[in-house]
Amino acid sequence: MQIRSCDAQLLAIPLERPVVSGMSSGDRGAGLTTIFMPVVTLTTDSGLVGRGYTWALAAGGTAMRSVIQEDIGPELIGLAACDHEQILHKLYWKTQGVGRHGLVTQAIAAVDLALWDLRAQMASLPLFRLLGGRRDRAPVYGSDGGWLNMSVEEIVEAGRDYLGQGMRGVKLKVGHDDPGIDIERVSRVREALGEDVWIAVDANQKWDLPRATRAGRAFEALGCAWFEEPMLCDDVIGHAKLSRRLDIPVALGETLGSRFEIHSFLQAGAVEIVQPDLARVGGVTEFLRIASLCEVYRCPVEPHLMMEASVHLACGIPGVEGLEYMPWLTPAFVEPLRLEDGCLLAPEAPGLGLEISEKLMERFRVA
Repeated sequence: MQIRSCDAQLLAIPLERPVVSGMSSGDRGAGLTTIFMPVVTLTTDSGLVGRGYTWALAAGGTAMRSVIQEDIGPELIGLAACDHEQILHKLYWKTQGVGRHGLVTQAIAAVDLALWDLRAQMASLPLFRLLGGRRDRAPVYGSDGGWLNMSVEEIVEAGRDYLGQGMRGVKLKVGHDDPGIDIERVSRVREALGEDVWIAVDANQKWDLPRATRAGRAFEALGCAWFEEPMLCDDVIGHAKLSRRLDIPVALGETLGSRFEIHSFLQAGAVEIVQPDLARVGGVTEFLRIASLCEVYRCPVEPHLMMEASVHLACGIPGVEGLEYMPWLTPAFVEPLRLEDGCLLAPEAPGLGLEISEKLMERFRVA
């Protein structure tokens, strides 16, 4: 079954609310209002169609589409769709000199996802069952209701809505220049939602070690589930020091690009919860390697974003505990994932079980 064509489209999907995190606040930019979604369609000579996608926020969507169209797509034509590892090996060495991480890897991730979609369709199985079928649903936490540009009252209202849907809890953004502001905000949310409610906090790399230590100890006292991306994502030594100072688990990984980068944090004892981003690590293939590595270190995995695809990983393989409920890309799909008692149900149709109709492509397409 040979690949006959590779088509790349770029969609621009408006966000329900402008979002501000520690990464985007202050001198790092204004609130974001759009998420970009490069979409890859692979068609085989038998007529089977596989579709994959990736994402970008502030920049990079147009560049990813161009990389797929100009550099990756032509390399795929005529190759056997089931020769997955051969294809990825070829793409890695063609692009290694210009992008072992970042937008090139994210472009390859869309192709990788499309190949897995094809592979599962060939087997007449939903992807999560092809991967192992550990379960058919995964618990989620609400992650789109705790932004820095929201008031405490708005965060509490969003949190109660998530909890009312049975979700295991909520994640709050922190990361003001003065951690005291965040400590006070989290304290108020904790008081409003209750002592037993699951709350995690995410600083989006905003702080240095002294401020992260101060904030981490306060979040620990407030019973927070984890302290996410407290410092710069390249700072292995700093995170190792912080992890030794705190009892609250340090979570990170969304901005790391491979199993090698994640291994450096695991080996240094600098992380307790690993959060790979399916797009940023290059797709399902690399994610599976990361999950196996984390199993060796007995470190749980919590995927970052991409819930429509990540649900297959959370349901298919061991070690992936839950999902981040972030419906940013949901408008692109004909039918949203089903949410039942706080769990996302894995699609049962062959492949990814997701449909992006031509009508939706036309609606969101970037010229």
